[in-house]
Amino acid sequence: MKAYFVRKSVDCEVVGFFVAPSLVLLAALVDECCDPAICDYAPAPMGGLLVPGSTQTQWPLAEDGTETGLEDAAFSQQWDDELREGGELEWKPLKPAALKLIREWSGKSVSSRDAAPKRATPDKVA
Repeated sequence: MKAYFVRKSVDCEVVGFFVAPSLVLLAALVDECCDPAICDYAPAPMGGLLVPGSTQTQWPLAEDGTETGLEDAAFSQQWDDELREGGELEWKPLKPAALKLIREWSGKSVSSRDAAPKRATPDKVA
């Protein structure tokens, strides 16, 4: 699994922080809140979210609870540095993965075996 920061491409608005095994599944997660084709992603380096004070919230969460325990969370120093101007995150468009997701969901995905050029084979003479 990999962790990713996601933002909107046009104005760099924060979309969220996601964990996914592939970019296609990252696009599927982002699709829960906005169009992944209009987003950029950056792999998250070492870091984390810290809860700076005590919280009454416990994990696993109560079925009827509304708090997550992360309401006042703060970035670790590493993430804070990377997410500020001058940080060294490498942002890339999520659009190619979003388009692949659409092809897979619509059943139009072509396997590499089917996409390979066919070799002509001579007819066997008996």
